[in-house]
Amino acid sequence: MKVPRRQAIPTNVAVIGGGVAGISCAYELAEKGFAVTIFESRRILGGRASSFRDSRTGLMLDNSQHVLLGCCRQAKDFFDKLGSGDKITYHDRLNVIDSDRSVIESSRLPAPFHLLGSIMSGELTASINKLTLARVLISMLLIKPSENDAAADYLLKLGCPSNLIEKLVEPVIESALNESASAGSAKYARMVLIEMLLKDREAYRLGVPDVALSELVHEAALRRLSELGCRVRLASPVRKLQVQNGLMRSIETKSGECISFDQCVVAVPPYILSKMGLEAGGAQQLLWQPIVAAHLFFEKPIPEFPPACVVGEPFGWVFGKHTQFGYVQAVASAASKLMGLDRDDLQALALRAAVRVEPRLADMPLKRSVIYIERRATFATLACDAHRPQAATELKNVFLAGDWVATGWPATIEGAVRSGKAAANLILANG
Repeated sequence: MKVPRRQAIPTNVAVIGGGVAGISCAYELAEKGFAVTIFESRRILGGRASSFRDSRTGLMLDNSQHVLLGCCRQAKDFFDKLGSGDKITYHDRLNVIDSDRSVIESSRLPAPFHLLGSIMSGELTASINKLTLARVLISMLLIKPSENDAAADYLLKLGCPSNLIEKLVEPVIESALNESASAGSAKYARMVLIEMLLKDREAYRLGVPDVALSELVHEAALRRLSELGCRVRLASPVRKLQVQNGLMRSIETKSGECISFDQCVVAVPPYILSKMGLEAGGAQQLLWQPIVAAHLFFEKPIPEFPPACVVGEPFGWVFGKHTQFGYVQAVASAASKLMGLDRDDLQALALRAAVRVEPRLADMPLKRSVIYIERRATFATLACDAHRPQAATELKNVFLAGDWVATGWPATIEGAVRSGKAAANLILANG
């Protein structure tokens, strides 16, 4: 029987970029016996899913709190493969803070009816005709929006009451797309709402890491990839690819080192791709959106409380991170409107949201805060598919990966994992 080439002489693959997409791709290839080397410009893996050390407490603070929904199945599988999946807690109850405290949780009914009881009985939908709500959900399953429809416009066409959009749909869309319902793509909003609310009994569950992203991603990936024989070169930016006759022959690092490879996956953002002399195509037209994370440290230990969504606040999610250190994190998605505010204003907004979630915090002095702004956290989704390239490129042995590549998902960990696997599958298909 003929032995595949990768078993006799492993195909040598360079993965440029050690974010989630690059790690996902490297894992798939290394597991199949390919000789893989990751080149990462920073000293830590994970890309935007990473952490930094707080000099005062020694705690690792995430750039911003990343969460998984139960419907993000490939992302869940990714962390399980890295060996850190057990460090994510999935919450059966979604706490929504409006004028009251509503809870969304699953009943014993099968999908898509499992959440209807808590949605229809809560204060969030108290003023809404239940038949109208059921009709909107059914219409969403049957009627697809156009590529240029905004989420709010699409839902209003389906008969969705504006107060339901504001109180229930808007927080979901802001969290998933990092955009408001009036600006975000109806196509991607519909996909997220169907995946989260209607397809599976556990799809709505919120997965919150119990550890810093540096431990969940960086440390776990280093350990698992090493076990698979994958080389990881940190602080090793790649300057450009050496191309001859339509093929990548080698890569050149910033230090001037040239290394030959058989195949290459470039898993960096499009604005870095162009600096390497590669065509980013329409991806240069993607509009990037910020996220703001406010790390709040109180004078004394704080009460323990579950993650909560806060309706009507710029900082729409609040997480109790460390009770003994008095550490709370508040996250503002769709944060373009906050970019003109100074640090004190951002702190005040974050504190206001935190107090709505846990009123006892109002009587606790705030010691200090750390404000982190990820200015290019995600891309705008409206009509974005025209600008998102496929994984294959004009170079026969070079492929793209990243949450900005055409994955069918918005810019999420799930999208990044899928793009890495797609690039790996193209290399596997080429043998």
